[in-house]
Amino acid sequence: MEIKDALIIGAGISGLLCAAELQKAGMRVLVLDKGRGPGGRMTTRRGMGSTRMDHGAQFFTVRHPRWQAWVDEMLRKGVAREWFRQAPWDNNPTGYPRYCGVDGMNAIPKYLARKLEVVCSTQVCSLQRTDGNWVAESLAGDRFIGRELVVSLPLPQAWTLLETSGTDWATKDTRAALRAVRYEKGLATLVQLKGPSAVPSPGFLKLKEEALVWIADNQQKGISKEPALTLHAGASFAARHWDTTDEERGGLMLEAAKPWLGEGVVKFTCHRWGFTLPLNPYKERYLRNSGLNLTLAGDAFGGPRVEGAALSGIAAAMALNSPQALS
Repeated sequence: MEIKDALIIGAGISGLLCAAELQKAGMRVLVLDKGRGPGGRMTTRRGMGSTRMDHGAQFFTVRHPRWQAWVDEMLRKGVAREWFRQAPWDNNPTGYPRYCGVDGMNAIPKYLARKLEVVCSTQVCSLQRTDGNWVAESLAGDRFIGRELVVSLPLPQAWTLLETSGTDWATKDTRAALRAVRYEKGLATLVQLKGPSAVPSPGFLKLKEEALVWIADNQQKGISKEPALTLHAGASFAARHWDTTDEERGGLMLEAAKPWLGEGVVKFTCHRWGFTLPLNPYKERYLRNSGLNLTLAGDAFGGPRVEGAALSGIAAAMALNSPQALS
């Protein structure tokens, strides 16, 4: 069995950027993910006909030059584009660019994964430290070996997985700090419409209702040929209705969105996100145990935005290659 230089568990934006940076540095990298495709919360779902809907992250921003370099590349390649620049909540009257994938947010992780070795539909259930290497075993019984291990899962999932290794992977104080990180739950309702919505151009609304905090018009956004909305609920609503039926929770969200539904609804479905927003991220961009060749990354380290997760992945890659990590 081939021993990779690095195994990365989690093919979200953090894991993919870490893998891409490591591969650029000449390392042999393998990315494992339990999903059907890469992307994590940067995901796009198909509906009836030519309907496409982003149902996780809706856009991303850029502040740090290292993330800017990747975004500039994707803009040149026609993978990403600017969706809107100004929003009512901006402190700066001129605003700043909000970007999205040209065919949906999933275009971003697909681009990053195109030259990587990514194995999807593979859920790692246990880890073992053997002969100085990491061995990851999947539910299907497949085994993968790497000298370095990067875990870019939500912290509760990462914790559960690392505990199977039997290693002292973090100090008592570090464990306490990681345990303290809390996430919000998320709930999205994806709506296919009979006709154009009543959402104003350029296709988004930020609200303050418990059942509805965000509406995105995927047709105006430019990713769907058919009219379709993405509705996001507030965290308290998502937690309270986590185990209710789609008819109940989706119905309440549609009622809140009624003024913007245009001619009415053809079909809707709900999607739950167990770990959407880290409320109190860890103080550093990554966690590194050099003695075990183990690194943790993700939005729990970089911050809740797409850029935070991206920078965490980049910083983790730098930590594997240099004592000077991203500040």
